[in-house]
Amino acid sequence: MKRYIFIGRGGQGAKSGASILARAAAKQGLMIQAFPEYGPERMGAPVKSYVKISKKPIRSFSQFSNPDFILLIDKTLVKTALEVLSSNTILIINDVCEPGKYNNKFKIKNKVVTINASSISMKTLGMDKPNVPILGALIKIDKTIDLKNMEETVKEFFSSKGKKEAGELNVKAVRTAYEEVKL
Repeated sequence: MKRYIFIGRGGQGAKSGASILARAAAKQGLMIQAFPEYGPERMGAPVKSYVKISKKPIRSFSQFSNPDFILLIDKTLVKTALEVLSSNTILIINDVCEPGKYNNKFKIKNKVVTINASSISMKTLGMDKPNVPILGALIKIDKTIDLKNMEETVKEFFSSKGKKEAGELNVKAVRTAYEEVKL
């Protein structure tokens, strides 16, 4: 089983990003769970969303603190990410700096990957919604979900909300991040 935690602030799409990842996994025939954790529902409040993906039925219905991946949508919440970081967790951070900055500053030995998901979002969508671009980086690194499936899932997710154009633009954001992320 693989475990993912999205960490961001209300309005940045941590919950939607987790939902899209889970839907893409389900389309590939995998078992899934996805659920958010947040306090007062307000824009800007810290949010965590959890996703479990497995080839076998998932029997535990609880949060976890030993993820395989943390998708840090808002880099100001890095200390929240460090609270749930295990020795094998890969940390994907929405930031422009080199990954080594995090390894050095926070004395972590984990693999850290940075992707400027906010910039990709601004260029493709005209707004700072880094949740979908960070998914592009994830699938390039993780390989659990294939690119074509993720693009189809993103398009369907937004089309189901009556936002066909947003679906096309977000597909472009996924592909851009997938191509730009450095392994």
